[in-house]
Amino acid sequence: MSKKLLTILEGAAVVALGILMAIFGGQAVLDVYFGVLFVITGAGLIAFSITTLVKTKLLPFGAVFGACAATIIGSFLLANYYSFGYLVYTLVLLIIAAGFALALYGIYTIIKLSVVYGVGQIVIGAAAATLGFCYIFVNGFYTWFWIIVGVLVAVYGLVVILGALFNKKED
Repeated sequence: MSKKLLTILEGAAVVALGILMAIFGGQAVLDVYFGVLFVITGAGLIAFSITTLVKTKLLPFGAVFGACAATIIGSFLLANYYSFGYLVYTLVLLIIAAGFALALYGIYTIIKLSVVYGVGQIVIGAAAATLGFCYIFVNGFYTWFWIIVGVLVAVYGLVVILGALFNKKED
């Protein structure tokens, strides 16, 4: 398969993911998407481990562990016993923390370095913390969040596809 075709297929998968996220909400779609991806990756690593064992008579522990971990995580995602929502929620909390840290650092920057730069840090930090709090505490905000993220992911997929189509380099 050519590199260009592979890139177009990857872009199409990203577009599909973005559209599904925007329509159905991000968490459930990400659980299924990554569940399938992890199970396929686990199967690939199992095949790699067996091939390596047959050829070299050695079993690579890293690949075996990766195969088991990917297969188990993927299976739990698909069976709804685990969710990327835990990761997303943790990332939102980290965004809030980063927002507060940036605002505090902005105060230091105003005092020691530059007023304009410090005010910019405070504004960006306050915006990040506010968006994080809105995601957690404002009913329905997460729906719009996932629509916006889905659209951005789909646009990125289109950019990948267009980059592959209009790239002047040959395979």
